[in-house]
Amino acid sequence: MRVSIVIPTLNEAESLERTLRQLAVLAPLPVEVIVVDAGSQDDTVAIAQVAGAKV
Repeated sequence: MRVSIVIPTLNEAESLERTLRQLAVLAPLPVEVIVVDAGSQDDTVAIAQVAGAKV
């Protein structure tokens, strides 16, 4: 089974890193993580990129 995770965000820098780390415990692991940002003014996009998510 192939699983993709889509996470909509807006100024979620405070919680996004923790959320992305928690995906590592899923079974099966997602084949991709996509963060859909709505114009955040914080570090949301940078955090997603560093974690390897598609933005």
